[in-house]
Amino acid sequence: MELLVLILGTLFGFIVGLVPGIGATTGLVMLFPALALFSDPYLGVIFIMAVVASSTTGDSYTGVLLGIPGANSAAATMVDGFPLAKQGKATLAISSAVTCSTINGLLWGCLVFFFLPWYSQLILVFGIPELWAFTMLALATVTFVSSKYWLRSSIALVLGLYLGLVGVDPATNVDRFTFGWGYLADSIQLMPMVAGLFAIPEIIAGFQTRGSTSIKVGQDGQTKQGILEVWKHRWLALRGGFIGAFIGALPGLGGAMGDWMAYGLAQTTTKNPDPPFGKGNIRGVIGPEGANNAQKATSMLPTVLFGIPGASFAAVVLALFAFLDFELGTLDLVADTKFFNSMTYGFLGATILVAILCFTLTKHIAKISMVPYKYYFPFLIILITWACMQYTGGWEDFVVLLLCSGLGYICKEYKFSRPALLIGFILADKVEALTLQIISIYNIETLVNRPIFCVLLLLIIVVFIYGLIKKEKLDYA
Repeated sequence: MELLVLILGTLFGFIVGLVPGIGATTGLVMLFPALALFSDPYLGVIFIMAVVASSTTGDSYTGVLLGIPGANSAAATMVDGFPLAKQGKATLAISSAVTCSTINGLLWGCLVFFFLPWYSQLILVFGIPELWAFTMLALATVTFVSSKYWLRSSIALVLGLYLGLVGVDPATNVDRFTFGWGYLADSIQLMPMVAGLFAIPEIIAGFQTRGSTSIKVGQDGQTKQGILEVWKHRWLALRGGFIGAFIGALPGLGGAMGDWMAYGLAQTTTKNPDPPFGKGNIRGVIGPEGANNAQKATSMLPTVLFGIPGASFAAVVLALFAFLDFELGTLDLVADTKFFNSMTYGFLGATILVAILCFTLTKHIAKISMVPYKYYFPFLIILITWACMQYTGGWEDFVVLLLCSGLGYICKEYKFSRPALLIGFILADKVEALTLQIISIYNIETLVNRPIFCVLLLLIIVVFIYGLIKKEKLDYA
């Protein structure tokens, strides 16, 4: 049964990755109704992790073949991958991308998931002050580092915190910020918030940018050549993986930053590039592809250990696990070896399966990504709307989805950080509870004698200063 679930999750995630502009976050949103079909929650864990791993690889196809990244994380691959495709070297670019992603996915997946039960012992040394500081670090990184529009990111974060507090005040048991709408007494549900911020705006944007292409996949022999290119530039691939892993492990950062940093590394370490970057240089594919799967793996560290999403997709993973009654960031989860084993099996198994799928069926898979957008657009809208209306099944669910979608469109259009808003929304209750506890229990003298707390506080200050003085950043909002 586990193998069947793994295969289904891999296929679903890979197909989601092939849909232009969708990516892992939107694909994961669609899983909420499907998880109700699993009588064993651990099978749901396998399915979720399989989708995470396989969707990342599928993203590369649309970036290379259409010049449209399947998700933000594939945008860096597109810069040189699409020019290669126009030169008749699509298979070369795709095989290099898949090889690099698979190697780094397996490497960092093993380092993360096999040792995750031991990493979980960190929970035991983190008290209330350390958890508060770590949460503040997550908010600081997503606000001041992951977007050049730090002021707009700050506004988005504050709005997310505000929306996350809508509901019943736990101290007084009185409704707050509900404006008399009884539906909101149980808070704004995560599902419509995630779908509205990410899925709906990206799907609608597809009408304006998606289409078919006349790109040819490439000639036979390019698959082997693509693998050899990765071996030739193996240190670049591994350095890209390290960068992606480092970025993924930082709470609240994740996303495309690791990919662009790896792409920048490829540029700066290449003397006299031929062809130039942006014109079809294979190093421009290998660098960022080394980062994406590694980042997906290490993003699960803060997500699982502390219940703090490492990236926007990890925020949805956190909600999906909660739907399966797994509460991340708790001591109860530390002793659940079956949970960790299921995560390991799902991520590593899907990484291997999707690589086999890509190497054997590249020419046929490419045809899927070229299907006109109009054929699957209605299905995506219907599925996501249906999933968001499972809370009460009434008109109020639909209204909340519309409101969240409008908010997501505004944020996308005017560059307000959607990851900042979502992470603020998810962490609002934790921020409130930890802040009240640290104020009521601890004094300054006690706090300065906690070395981990002081180190985290120093990191927050460094992140804050870095975000203010750095003038040029790529926009990952």
